[in-house]
Amino acid sequence: MSKSKNKRINEIKEILGDHVASGKPYLKMISCGEIMINRLPYSFSLQNIGAASNAGICVTLSGGAVDNGRVRFTDFVFLKNVDGKVIPERYDLPLVTKNDGKKLYQAKFDKLVLKEYDPTVAKTEEEFLGVLSTQLTFRVTPLFEGEDMPEIMLSVYPYGDPLTGSATEWKRVTSDEDYFLHHLKVGRRTSFFKGRR
Repeated sequence: MSKSKNKRINEIKEILGDHVASGKPYLKMISCGEIMINRLPYSFSLQNIGAASNAGICVTLSGGAVDNGRVRFTDFVFLKNVDGKVIPERYDLPLVTKNDGKKLYQAKFDKLVLKEYDPTVAKTEEEFLGVLSTQLTFRVTPLFEGEDMPEIMLSVYPYGDPLTGSATEWKRVTSDEDYFLHHLKVGRRTSFFKGRR
């Protein structure tokens, strides 16, 4: 492995080591889709880059469009990794009302154990990436029929440190089930006209 790659990995290890040394779990969003599309499964994955915790986690989906009922969610699945095999487990995703009266979708995993992140086991770049691939992966299906593209806040927080250990992303949702096809066509057409100027 080159010196530059080795230096980069060591820098990342140092940063992640700070989270482990804190003694608290720290979730990081590893991958998630660009946009949520009506009736199409949406997947997202997380990695605990902090200390171990057996307090569990909570997944929430919120925003103005959830609160007023314009965006709904169904078919919530935890893609559990068991001995290298992915086993889909369906969970309830109830719509709950917070103390301030606003609504959100919430799934609690009280018994889920977060393992301590240990990048030191990786000796090569491939092994290092392999450690990062130890993820928590979920899938959910949005339901939305509006013409606009409201934003949804996707948040996953560990009960061991809900304030600073959470992973949060804002994602738009569309009713256009051919969004990527249309988006690609628009991009190509724009590039074409730019090239003719």
